[in-house]
Amino acid sequence: MPASLPVELNRGRLHALEAAVEFVTDGSFRVELTNHGEGVHVHLHLDDDLSTVARIDNGNVFVAGDTTTRVDVVVDRDPTNPVTGKLKVSTGYGAETTYVDVTIEPVEEQPRQVPVDESLSKPPQREPSEPFLARLLGALPGPNALPFVVFVLLAVAIAIAAVVVVGATSPAVLVGVGVVLGGAVAALVFIMK
Repeated sequence: MPASLPVELNRGRLHALEAAVEFVTDGSFRVELTNHGEGVHVHLHLDDDLSTVARIDNGNVFVAGDTTTRVDVVVDRDPTNPVTGKLKVSTGYGAETTYVDVTIEPVEEQPRQVPVDESLSKPPQREPSEPFLARLLGALPGPNALPFVVFVLLAVAIAIAAVVVVGATSPAVLVGVGVVLGGAVAALVFIMK
């Protein structure tokens, strides 16, 4: 709802005008003309400074007795700096006149707020990794493969024991261990597919 500038008419005597000396707003506003006596014509006018940013669509109004009439002052353009000028209010065809110093201030832009999810400030939780043997056994196609895995592991253990007992100096032992290890790895890859 726009701001309002109250103006009292005919309070105490015919064509009497009472209004604030100054009025500050940051946009369009209403002049509220409250008549306390007989019906009266009111003329509203913006000086040159205010006319650069605002306008009054109907500056000549009749205010019936004991009523309130609202006149909109529309700010067409948001000023970059405050604009101050005079609003002239007159009755009785200029017999009574008062001036209000009106200041239209620039609208302060509110900083845009971007909602941030609180979970972004916490590191992601990682799933605990399964031990290799559990992953290996989980990858097996069924319980019938367990004896085969045990056989492969036993073959690898025997090959390692042969290297330790006989020694790594014999080329025949090294070739035999390489064949056993290669076959064990191939067998494990095959059953995990």
